[in-house]
Formats: sequence, C-alpha cells, structure tokens
Amino acid sequence: MSDVVLQVENVSKQYRYGQLNSSSLRTDLEILHAKLHHKENTLGKIGSMSGSGRNGEAFYALRDVSFEVKRGQAIALIGRNGAGKSTLLKLISRITAPTEGVIRYKGHVASLLEVGTGFNQLLTGRENIYLNGAILGMTRADITKRLDEIIDFSEIGPFIDTPVKRYSSGMYVKLGFAVAAHLDPDILICDEVLAVGDMRFQDKCIQKMSQLANEHTVIYVSHNMRTLRQLCNYAVYLDQGRMTYAGDLEHAISLYAGSSALQDTHYDFSNVKHEGNMGRLARMEELDLLNVTSCEYEMGGRIFFRLKTHAHEDVNNLRVSVQLNRAGTDVIASALSEPFVTLRAGETVAQDYCLPLDGLAPGEYDAKLWIYFIDPLGRMISYDVVPNAFRFAITQNLETADGMKWVERRHGLFRLHDVERISPGQP
Repeated sequence: MSDVVLQVENVSKQYRYGQLNSSSLRTDLEILHAKLHHKENTLGKIGSMSGSGRNGEAFYALRDVSFEVKRGQAIALIGRNGAGKSTLLKLISRITAPTEGVIRYKGHVASLLEVGTGFNQLLTGRENIYLNGAILGMTRADITKRLDEIIDFSEIGPFIDTPVKRYSSGMYVKLGFAVAAHLDPDILICDEVLAVGDMRFQDKCIQKMSQLANEHTVIYVSHNMRTLRQLCNYAVYLDQGRMTYAGDLEHAISLYAGSSALQDTHYDFSNVKHEGNMGRLARMEELDLLNVTSCEYEMGGRIFFRLKTHAHEDVNNLRVSVQLNRAGTDVIASALSEPFVTLRAGETVAQDYCLPLDGLAPGEYDAKLWIYFIDPLGRMISYDVVPNAFRFAITQNLETADGMKWVERRHGLFRLHDVERISPGQP
C-alpha cells in the first residue's frame, strides 16, 4: 500500500553467548588465545557465560516479528526489560542487520536511540547539525534553511559553536532531538531519550512529535505510560522477543501491566508489601470488592469495598484514602474518608466504603490504600499503606455517553460536569 512507510516481515535477531566483538582488536585476540589454549578468560564480559557450558550457544533476542507502519501513525513499542524493544529499534535504524527476515523502508529514517548518538565529540554543535543532516541524506542547503529553527528549539544557542564533548547530558539530548525532528525525517525513532531532559522540554518534544506524526511517522519506546498516551495511537507489544499483540494502545498497556488482576475481587494483604509505619500500630488485612464478579466499572460508576483492619494499639480518628494511578505514572487522583470509629488494641473491624468514580476516563487503574490520621498541623500521618492494593478498569457505554467515544489523548483523564448555558447577566 502506498501509505505504508515501514514493513517488518518475519524478522529475527540471533546472538551467541561469549561472542567476540570487544572494544579492541588486541582484546579480541587475547580472548581468542585464552579460548584456544583452554585458559581462563580474564577479559570476558559479565554475562558472557564463560565456563558455564553456554559459550557459543545461540539465542534469539527477537523471533519472527512482523508488522507494518503507515504514514501518520505514532507507534509505541511496549514490553518489559529484555523484551527486545531496543534490538528492534536498532534493526529498523540499520545499526545492525536482522539474522532472518527483511525490513522495507520508504523515505528517510532518523534515529535518536541514546544521548549523543552520531555526534563527533571534537566538532561543535553547529558542525554536528550539518554532519547529522548529511548522514540523513539532506543537502547542505536544506540544513542551512532549517539551522536557525534547530538551534532555537535546542535552547543551547550560546553554546552552539562549542565542541559537544563539553556539553552536559541535557544539552546533548536537546540538540540530538532538535536535529532529528527538524530535518524532516519520514520516520523518527526515539528510545526513552526524553527522560534526560527536564519536564518542560519533554512536553515540548512530545508536542513536536505529535506535529510530525500528522504527516510523518513516529516510533517511540518508553516505560512512561503517560508519555505514550500523550503521543501514540497504536502499539506493538513484545514479550521475550516475540510480538504478542499489535493494535489498540490501551490494550497493549493492559498487557504490560498484567490484566489478569482484573479478575480478582478478594485481596489478602498478609503477604504483600506494606509501607508507612509498616502496620505496627494498625494494619490492613483484607479487602473485598462488593457486588461484582470482576473489577470493571462503567464510567461514572461507584466501587463498593469492604476493608478489614486490625489494631495492635489504640488508634484514634482513623481515616481511609484511595490513591489512583495509571501504569507507569504518578498519582492522578485521591479520595479521602471522614474519620471512622476508634479502634482498641487487639480489635479487628471490617468497614464498608463507597468510592465514586465521577467522570474517570476509560482505562485501567491501580489503587493504593492508606489508613492514616491528620495531626494538628494538617499533616497526613500513615498507620499503614498497601501500594498496589487492587486494580480496576473503567469502561464506557456509548448509549449512556451522548454517543461520543472518550479518547484519553484528546479529552484527558476526567470528564468534568457538563458546561451549562446561563441567561445573560447571571454571574
């Protein structure tokens, strides 16, 4: 199809344990000499499996991966560490070649896989802009036309004629991204690089990539789900080197987070991690989600739950808090309770609660539970905290939502109360 700019077809990448290719020819020869004379390899790298019987054994970092990318798509590569994401990006960027399969391109590919990739340490920032542009196939005239825009975006104007070896890591990534994004690539590839810049610059880069995705293609790897939700509209999920899913971003994120937890409605906190005061004064023991068979609720619904708490000592003015987050994000919302009955030492109480989900957007959420009190200075002093107490999902019924599908990237995480029309002169 004419709008397909990247085609990955049955691609596999194989490596071997204990393989050569060190930092120098001399080191390689010394390793080879030790290997031929059955001596200890004192120069072998950690993880080379020397002496384990696996030296030379082949393994696949990627196995039989196939997908297509169309112009205008912003693709998220999702998976845990070691899933093969960075290996796949290096194959797409032509840094290394696939062992099996083929990768077809249409247009220029710009890669930003790590801080300073492609920079010559002895050249200035300005000279490196021209060098990177030439590598991407741009003419000098094209680069000159965009030079001022690149320098302005990078925010390192006063240092643009300084050798890049003197740049901080933040300056590196700012210039690297500015070059890659402004030389008009057909495909822009980024691997977690925005984590180096400050928050304001990260937001600036995301806005720029969103603009690029309207006419070009962005492939992005990150463990920050907030960033992926802001930028991407499609996802490829990798697990142990294999592509197990390609499609809806939210479903890929749920695979990453482990959606089987949505079937649990009873939680025993006896063997889970506790924080706060570690339950020395009072401790949460169990939680039950009431009147449900799975942890799925419609947008605007309510969660009813029963929390069992045991007091080791007398505790007064105990309160409950539920804090919500999305996979890989900070807290996005909190709900607090009024103080409930004082617990006496040795007493166990099972109390029922209701958590309104007013306007919470569709998707999956993790809930952190607190029991705490508020001291005279207004500080929240915790008795016990369970970081990942339970997970639930919000779904949307289009028949009760004015027929409009909620899209988080466009509409956000919350639907506020409806805007009301008022009469002239009303405050």
